[in-house]
Amino acid sequence: MGWIDSHCHLDFDEFSEEHDLTQRLITAGCDHILVPAISANKFKRLQEFKNRSNRLNESFVYIALGLHPYFLKQHELEDLSLLEALLKNEPPLALGEIGLDFLLESQSHESQIHFFESQVRLAQKYELPIIVHCRKAHDQLCSILKRLKFFRGGIIHAFSGSTQQAQNYIQLGFVLGLGGALTYDRAKAMHKMIKLLPENAYVLETDSPDMAPSFAKGQVNTPFNIPQIAQHISELRGETAAQIFKASSQNFKRVMKLS
Repeated sequence: MGWIDSHCHLDFDEFSEEHDLTQRLITAGCDHILVPAISANKFKRLQEFKNRSNRLNESFVYIALGLHPYFLKQHELEDLSLLEALLKNEPPLALGEIGLDFLLESQSHESQIHFFESQVRLAQKYELPIIVHCRKAHDQLCSILKRLKFFRGGIIHAFSGSTQQAQNYIQLGFVLGLGGALTYDRAKAMHKMIKLLPENAYVLETDSPDMAPSFAKGQVNTPFNIPQIAQHISELRGETAAQIFKASSQNFKRVMKLS
């Protein structure tokens, strides 16, 4: 049973010397990876990574293009025009990584909201799902999506909110990205939430090279950790790892409009 890493950054410098990484992942059982952008000055690099990596398998690497809230200081208003031009001429699988990060200073929140709303409108215009980064702003972000009537769904990356917040996203057509954070014993609330999730509500992810799971703490995170993350989920849910792989892959393909 193959698996998908729905969120990793293999275009980052940490992997620049891993010339056979794509082939090794395919050999290990990985069917697809989705690599989201973080800023406009990385769009070209990401597109080149996709083209280079897909020489062996034309649909192995999918990409998303967007402006990440954590890197707000790198963004210019003109970047939204560049993003739209790419969506029109070289459409990615999704728009992302976008969202709100209210752990950042409060002075940045208004600008974050502007970039987020602008990109949600682009996703509506070009009929794309979105890849969402959200910290300490789930209620505000959900409210914006409802106000803008965005119902195309997507993935809530690295979700660690409440069961009620999870339900709010699911009702809007989203699935939740489950990764290394759930492997830590202290993540009791997350464990409870995962046990209650419907089968159609989650995908697997790593956020490589960051967010290393407990069994790889202090190491560079990679998609090779997905099977062990899936094993943790299977133990929480009382299901087999094969069931977790199947549900996650089906959910990814559904929400990304691949099925």
